[in-house]
Amino acid sequence: MTEEKPQSSIFAEFAWKFLERDISVVPIAPGSKKPGQWSESQGWRGMGDWTRFAQRMPTDIEIEHWEKWPDAGIGVVLGKMSGLVALDKDYDLPGGGNDALQALIPYSPVAKKGEKGWTRFYRWNGEKSCSFDVGGMRVLDVLSDGRQTVVPPTIHPTGLHYTWITEDTLDSILSVSELPTLPDDFLQQVEKVLAPYQTDNDKKHQKRAVAPKEDDGHINTDLSIQAEYFRDLNSAALARLDDWVPKIIPTAKADHDGFRCVATWRNCKNPNVGIHPHGIRDWGGGYGMTAVDLVMYANGLTFQRAAESLRNCLALAEPEPIQMTVGGMPQNQAQPVTQPVKLPPLPWQKMVEQPATVMLPPTTSDEPAKAIPRFITNPPGILNDIAQWITATAPKAQPELSLAAAISLAATCTQRIYRSNLANFTSLYVVMVAKSTEGKEHPQSCVERVLTAAGLQDLIAGSGYTSAGAVFSALLKQPSHIAIIDEMGKLLKLSRSKGNANSEAAIDKLVEAFGKLNGVMRPPVYSTMTMTKAQATAMNGSVPLIQNPAVTILGATTPATFYGNLTDDLVQDGFLGRLIVVESSQPRQLARFVDQTDPPPRIVEWCKKVSTPTQRTGNLTEISMAEMPAHTVGMNIKDDCQELMRSFEAELNQLKDQFEPEHLDVLLGRTFEKALRLAMIAAKAMDASTLTVRREHLEWAISYVRHYDLSLVRAVRKNRIVSQIDTDMKKAVDYIRGARKYASDPKLGHLAGVLAAGAMPRQLLLKKMHMKASEFNAMIDTAIEAGIITRSPGVHLNYAGDVYYCADQD
Repeated sequence: MTEEKPQSSIFAEFAWKFLERDISVVPIAPGSKKPGQWSESQGWRGMGDWTRFAQRMPTDIEIEHWEKWPDAGIGVVLGKMSGLVALDKDYDLPGGGNDALQALIPYSPVAKKGEKGWTRFYRWNGEKSCSFDVGGMRVLDVLSDGRQTVVPPTIHPTGLHYTWITEDTLDSILSVSELPTLPDDFLQQVEKVLAPYQTDNDKKHQKRAVAPKEDDGHINTDLSIQAEYFRDLNSAALARLDDWVPKIIPTAKADHDGFRCVATWRNCKNPNVGIHPHGIRDWGGGYGMTAVDLVMYANGLTFQRAAESLRNCLALAEPEPIQMTVGGMPQNQAQPVTQPVKLPPLPWQKMVEQPATVMLPPTTSDEPAKAIPRFITNPPGILNDIAQWITATAPKAQPELSLAAAISLAATCTQRIYRSNLANFTSLYVVMVAKSTEGKEHPQSCVERVLTAAGLQDLIAGSGYTSAGAVFSALLKQPSHIAIIDEMGKLLKLSRSKGNANSEAAIDKLVEAFGKLNGVMRPPVYSTMTMTKAQATAMNGSVPLIQNPAVTILGATTPATFYGNLTDDLVQDGFLGRLIVVESSQPRQLARFVDQTDPPPRIVEWCKKVSTPTQRTGNLTEISMAEMPAHTVGMNIKDDCQELMRSFEAELNQLKDQFEPEHLDVLLGRTFEKALRLAMIAAKAMDASTLTVRREHLEWAISYVRHYDLSLVRAVRKNRIVSQIDTDMKKAVDYIRGARKYASDPKLGHLAGVLAAGAMPRQLLLKKMHMKASEFNAMIDTAIEAGIITRSPGVHLNYAGDVYYCADQD
């Protein structure tokens, strides 16, 4: 008789995603919000000492035990260890207080929801856990050291799944360093806003970092009567999809044996939610859902209203009322109403009178706009003025693209003029990615209009490059210029097509130009074997050089064209890493009629002022500008920037090590350099006369470049065109081959001996591979059969588990 395999728990299936991001986790007892521990003899009991995992990460052995515990959920440990702090808001304030509090709470790209309210995540910055009450009701919790929070797709005690309500999730971001921090005075601001609504008793304990008491007592994991009813309702719904999905899921479309719909509650655009008799899953968010969950989130309903709507569609009877007894005798209760309850229409079913035709604002869309980080909506100095003018005159507002164009304009006006004490110039390669007809052309045309108004139209080159010779010729004619390219994605596509060596050579020459700002670019050397002696002598004597070549690119493309051409060799050749890829997060919009006003005088005057050093006379007419070294003006990056530079470089080195097995480290190879160039632009944007780059300039530049470069890494990881099984095996081999370098990691001290011997423990490799255990096992078996790796029990290394070696390893 074969042994029945235990059913996989949510913890076993998803916990590795958090651990891989250095986020500490604990198992959550089913039907509760409490960290728990399980044994066959005692069942689920409280884990009273779970806070030890705020001091250290769980060991591999502990994780292996927890994965076997039935129905375990996932709790994320907050505070210094995980580098996380969370804001938890369940109840609204009275009157206008809620709006005031909401205005204080910063944007976060990661948030979740349970039964009510929400939880937002931020990067830990030394915050202490505390709580704020109004009228005895908890309105805001600051969760840090000593606290944990239950995360999706764990099941809430009511039977509802916890759900991510943002497109990014805590288990999909690259690291917690992507999250914003709370303002240093955030708690003081909250205290000030809440004070008018609080009693003395409310204020009494709010500054104390008090964690809830935990014990080792028994945890009741049995379903309540309420949860049992909802379980049966969900089971009936899965068995009868046709009776409710087409009626109350607005975006549902038939798909094989079920349906698919759009996760509109996460601001998604594609039908990434599968609805089938065996279950409902949001594949984009990576979590399962109940039928009640889906109705609730798809229609913006309360849990109770969603359940009633679902029950109506299924024509199920009302749940039996609970009979109260005292001493075994039934008590008198009001009889339930037998008439069916007529529910009001769902929000999307309401009939409204059609308004008269009007021109709607650009944000009008069937989809909500994704929040944009503050450092993008409020850039420094003249960059803000330029971006606001571009947005104000745009038929379709694209704030991120407006700023990208503003940066490109500033780079063009200052490149080949200003040189930092670290030999940085300001030219940048910027690519705007947005849906077709959604406003990419307007920012490009605005750049041309400003340069023309400033008398700098000579800086505008052609609309692309057809070959390496075209790049060289454009630079020879104008050694400082901007190329405004409408179809950047097609250029990338041609560069990787057979028979298009010219386009590939053009990309290679642009890669060279990016790094030659402080040097000399030379033309290709051609064979003279078929030339006469006189021709060869003439050619060798007339080879031009380009001193300090400066190119800024402002390209545009669609997501389909750009990501559809992300081949491995394009990623590896270094061109992508030199780009700042700005993908718009705005949904499709309705156009508006706006006045195409002239560029504001202050913008034109700024462009003239910062580009003045280029207006020089006395050059020899027989020598082109390109052959003369640039007359640069020095800019000094202040000493107080060095600490920030070292910190950012260390952060990038860690990320490069993390992405090296996937060969994505190359995408961060120029991130530091791009940040320094952008910091120079920020300094000039704040003060056209300054020759000093201060810490605040560099901080903004780092935030901007980090945001978009990490977004590019995520996009490449998701969209790169490769064979998945080959990629997984190659990635595993790279991790195994590099096992020894992990031996010095203090977080892996318990595995130091194993790693130092060149062996890769199974549990560590599984965490690093971002794979489910079943997929991982299949991949490992394939690699072993192919003779790529070998597997061995770790007993000889005092490790209780399998270890892996490369087949060609000594």
